[in-house]
Amino acid sequence: MSTIPNRVVSLDSGVVMVVTDLHGDWPLYERYRDIFLALRERGLADTLVFAGDFIHSEGPPETDRSLDIVLDLMALRETLGPRLVVLLGNHEMAHLYAVVLSKGDHTYTPRFEAALGSHRDAVLGFFDSLPFFIRTRAGVAVCHAGAFPQATDREAMAQLLAYSHADVWARGAARAPLQYREQLRLRLGELSGAPYADLVRDYLAITDPRDPHYDDYLISQFAMAEPAFDLLWTAFTESNELQYGEVAYARYVEALLRCLSEGYTPQSLLVTGHIGCRNGYRVVAGGRQLRLASGAHAYPYESARYLLFDAGKPVTDVKALLPGIGSVFHGMPEN
Repeated sequence: MSTIPNRVVSLDSGVVMVVTDLHGDWPLYERYRDIFLALRERGLADTLVFAGDFIHSEGPPETDRSLDIVLDLMALRETLGPRLVVLLGNHEMAHLYAVVLSKGDHTYTPRFEAALGSHRDAVLGFFDSLPFFIRTRAGVAVCHAGAFPQATDREAMAQLLAYSHADVWARGAARAPLQYREQLRLRLGELSGAPYADLVRDYLAITDPRDPHYDDYLISQFAMAEPAFDLLWTAFTESNELQYGEVAYARYVEALLRCLSEGYTPQSLLVTGHIGCRNGYRVVAGGRQLRLASGAHAYPYESARYLLFDAGKPVTDVKALLPGIGSVFHGMPEN
């Protein structure tokens, strides 16, 4: 059994800056990073949170600087330590499982896989280490996507809060023994309508059968069949209130907040990204959740927002968070 990292981060004090869903937009990432560092220098912010999906642009390759953002975050974590919290998003999660992520006619993952090169192991190790949730003494929790039906199931939540990607991957690999892999590659190629060599070339940018990641796409088919992966996928990829409706979804939010409260300060509000917001933010789940759009999901783009709040000051009403919503295009707050 592998060592299981902590999937929940507790922040007891200090001003937190939350940024979501930058999707490979380096100029925007640079603005948020530099705003935080300037605020920190002035004693106006303490912890920077990136709430997932910092990779995968839908734009042309020359504007997609996903890898640059990841490498900068890795370096920034060395500098800031626990004052930088990077949460896993569904776009980062896809690369841990060699999942081909797409929306409509756009396929996200191959471009990033091709860019990884010699950084692959370090970047995947970074993704593997990322927590899923933040909870605070303010009673404000943060995650990437939002709540989900399994939040009402204590056993499922216990599994998610102690989740090990390595264990799920190992179980998938065990279902594809080495002596059968050639046969399994042929079968997968038949099912996919393309030779396995073409699949890994197109999806993972791997051309050498001796590459240690050559069978990742094969193993991923078995890893994705694991019940634990199904739980993870649901928690990170669903459309939340758009999928379940506001009434049912509000119950899932309440259940998730209750779970994150156990042994800690009661959590009253949830802050997430993941879904588009006109004018950069909106309130959902009967006032229990603030959905934030810091980049690609802000409509219009110039309405992109970040959030500042004091992790040590109790907040029970989402209206109390609204004054902390800032615009990256209109300078920094004065105080």
